[in-house]
Amino acid sequence: MLIVVGTRKRPDGNLKAMFVLLDLWKKGIRDCFFDANLSEKEFERVSRKIAKHYNLLESTDPEDADEPEELVRLPKDTLVIEANAAVHLDKGVRIVEHEEASEGFAIDSMHGARAIHEIYIPKIGNWYVYLRVLFGRGDDSYWIGMDDAVAHPWDRDGGPGAIRVCPEPDDTTKWGRWLWHTGLESVVSSGDRQGDSPAFFRVERTGYHRLWSKGREDGSRLDQILLTRARDFDPEVETDGRALPIRYSQQLYEPVSIYESQKLIRHAFQIATAVKTELPWEFKYALHDVWGDITQFPETEGSLYKCPKCEADLPQQAVDLMMQHAQSDDIQFYILCRKCGGEFD
Repeated sequence: MLIVVGTRKRPDGNLKAMFVLLDLWKKGIRDCFFDANLSEKEFERVSRKIAKHYNLLESTDPEDADEPEELVRLPKDTLVIEANAAVHLDKGVRIVEHEEASEGFAIDSMHGARAIHEIYIPKIGNWYVYLRVLFGRGDDSYWIGMDDAVAHPWDRDGGPGAIRVCPEPDDTTKWGRWLWHTGLESVVSSGDRQGDSPAFFRVERTGYHRLWSKGREDGSRLDQILLTRARDFDPEVETDGRALPIRYSQQLYEPVSIYESQKLIRHAFQIATAVKTELPWEFKYALHDVWGDITQFPETEGSLYKCPKCEADLPQQAVDLMMQHAQSDDIQFYILCRKCGGEFD
């Protein structure tokens, strides 16, 4: 799901859009933008840019493909992350081209340089980890870590929550080519592969986590990261070292049900009605032709406006103040509940 918010130049546009975005951001929907002066041309340009980023313009019809892709069935609760699609790259991390890398790009990290990803983990428990990497020598390796998770096996040299992923040191056939590797404890500790239990992160809370990779030896290339709840799934066996095809990039949002979506729309309608905002004809059109009868949507209980951090009710005095300035071009603000005051980030 991709939600894009654009507003026209209206007296209440800034404040309305801001609260819509706050609600969406709280739900984890990050690909939203706001521009009170948005022209039709600008809206189209930005929308297409976002759609392109998520391959939403790519045809999903198998008949359109030049060559049929070999199907790789991924287990349920599996994440595939492109290494070069990090939200942050340290100065020592380079994006490099390689014809055998997924989408033609991988990363090369100097010792200690990190690439950071933000991912959504939907379930607690063990998440087994594999890296698609190219190691030049048997002593090459990469660190992979996750904040707020217990790493097994933990490599102390990599820092808190770090797993060291390396090839089998004496098997020269696995040097200099792309393979899927995991942090096998027996390989890390003794150099002798006797066990076959993949490395994993013990995740104790659902939600967003920072997943990071860190270079150990220069020249090692990292292409993809796989996290899965399926202990027996081995991407090396399934793909023979090839990259996993990704039709859609890893999206940074928390799933929202139809019920929650309807509740958000009804809440926005309640606010617009209370502050006497003119509803655009597009909204009315979408309601009748797409959503149906808005009076059947679940109502928001409690105060009209909520704390944007925890969704708690606000005192009536705060609600009255916000309604008073809802159609002001010059004043934009949000009000937190007492518990969250000063904590909003």
